[in-house]
Amino acid sequence: MQNQQDQHRIPGGLGAWLPILVGIGAALVLLAASLISTTGVRQSARGAIDQEVRDNLTRLAAMAASTIDAQGHSDLVDPTQEDSALYRVLNAPLTAAIRRTEGVRFVYTLRGVGDTLHFVLDGTPVGDADNDGVEDHSALMDVYEDPDPAAWEAIRSDSIVITQEPYTDTWGTFLSGYAPIRLEDGRVDGIVGVDVSVDQYRARLARVDHAAFWALVPGMILTLCAGLGAWWVARRFVSYARQIVEHREEAVRANEAKSTLLTNISHELRTPLNAIMGFVGIAADPRCSVEEHADAMGTISSNAEHLLALINDLLDISKAEAGALSIEPTEIDLHKLIDRAVSPLRLRASEKGIGFVVEGVQDLPRRVLLDRTRVRQVLLNLLSNAVKFTDAGQVTLAVCVESGQLVMRVHDTGPGMAPDELSALFTPFTQLGSHEKQIQGTGLGLAISRRLIELMEGTIGVESSVGEGSVFTATIPVVVVDMAHRSGKTQVQAERLTGARIAIAEDGVDNTRLLSLLLHRAGATTEAFVNGEEARVALLADPDRYQLLITDWDMPVLNGEELVRILRCSGWVGPILSLTAHSMPEQERLCLGVGCDAHM
Repeated sequence: MQNQQDQHRIPGGLGAWLPILVGIGAALVLLAASLISTTGVRQSARGAIDQEVRDNLTRLAAMAASTIDAQGHSDLVDPTQEDSALYRVLNAPLTAAIRRTEGVRFVYTLRGVGDTLHFVLDGTPVGDADNDGVEDHSALMDVYEDPDPAAWEAIRSDSIVITQEPYTDTWGTFLSGYAPIRLEDGRVDGIVGVDVSVDQYRARLARVDHAAFWALVPGMILTLCAGLGAWWVARRFVSYARQIVEHREEAVRANEAKSTLLTNISHELRTPLNAIMGFVGIAADPRCSVEEHADAMGTISSNAEHLLALINDLLDISKAEAGALSIEPTEIDLHKLIDRAVSPLRLRASEKGIGFVVEGVQDLPRRVLLDRTRVRQVLLNLLSNAVKFTDAGQVTLAVCVESGQLVMRVHDTGPGMAPDELSALFTPFTQLGSHEKQIQGTGLGLAISRRLIELMEGTIGVESSVGEGSVFTATIPVVVVDMAHRSGKTQVQAERLTGARIAIAEDGVDNTRLLSLLLHRAGATTEAFVNGEEARVALLADPDRYQLLITDWDMPVLNGEELVRILRCSGWVGPILSLTAHSMPEQERLCLGVGCDAHM
């Protein structure tokens, strides 16, 4: 019996070390597991960031290439052309892309001439903004010394190419994307390059490494805490891993939203902008009659208003998704709404050589309650798609009011759609048809239209067959205004501001001229001040001299908010109107809160 006990007894020296050895063994096992897991997450996160950056570069390069007029680009061959209007027009989108896209350092175009690459366009302002001793802007036909090999690869392969590793040249170290610029005949005139600062890219990788390092700290604590430490480290490790994944997903979503917005703006603004430019030309034509000139100016005004509304709509997309976008019906002239909506599309149809027919307008009620901007946007989207996809035949818009519903039916003789295409038609960013058709839009118009119609408690549907065209039908509840019970016409009194002296605090020269002209026509006299400080001195020096102050909000020296606060604290009691391009509700609350009487 004693011998059996001796067999199972641990020797004294080994018994003293066994807990330590077990603890060290357990700690090493857990530490090894932590190292393996953390390294895997780190590599996954770094790979995801790397792929995300390259995907964004691909999108940015493709988008920049799509904004360049290839034919005009091919005409830029002489360094003296850099001062030309053509150069400035073609270069404007590149400058805008640098200004509005975070992280983008340079956007430019290159053309291969023999064995060298030459700069053509460069959106970078002239000067040395980063103080590295190198001129940032490359002039037309400058030779690109020691170019990125990826640029040559993009030219030779006629495809989008992204640098595999950060490349260093005269201007610094960058990750770059290159996309071909194609002429109408398919030839490549050059490439557009987009350089992203490598500092941001490396900083994100460093944050991943930092997070991974701190994920190992609990693993090292396990070496001292054995059993209890194993549980504690596991919990901390999972927490760190989750944070890394969430940060990566959040970054992906943010970059996708940014890229989508940049792509969408061009399509959403193109229709009213084209109408404005077209009718400006008509109005300036000396052969234009008085009636044609008045009609052109009305169309320009209408489309300019719609252009501003579309900018607000782009900002409201997220509100629509959250159900927070409101519909604001007002009394409108329905005939005028439809006429102003179809006029730019009628012009586009004429340019394509297809028919454009509008039916039923004469039978519509004249005055109705509708949200003018939303209805017009829906109609523009439907008609724009119909004209875009119709290459022969005609587009027909039939409108009527039935059972309290405004029915707008758009029929085109385009290629039609298959059933599987119809099922995805209203999905955001879904585009059908040929590549040529797809680059004319973003796939957002129908999705926005459906959301707007749903907000107005209406419906939208489509009937289509391959080879037989498509019919889109939108119905929107409408209230007809009973003209018989309206009071007599309200005549706006023309000289209601006669004798009034109005102070205008505004640093924009054109805005000041416009305000002064309108107020002078209403009988008032005005005095303009280019900043809030000049206005403050004048109003407090003679408080009774002015009957109204109109003030901008963003001004040099003294801004609108400070000006209003100082005037109210100093006892100036005259009415103040804030006039600003800031359109958010928070801005109106701020203006009224500091002492303004009204906000526009």
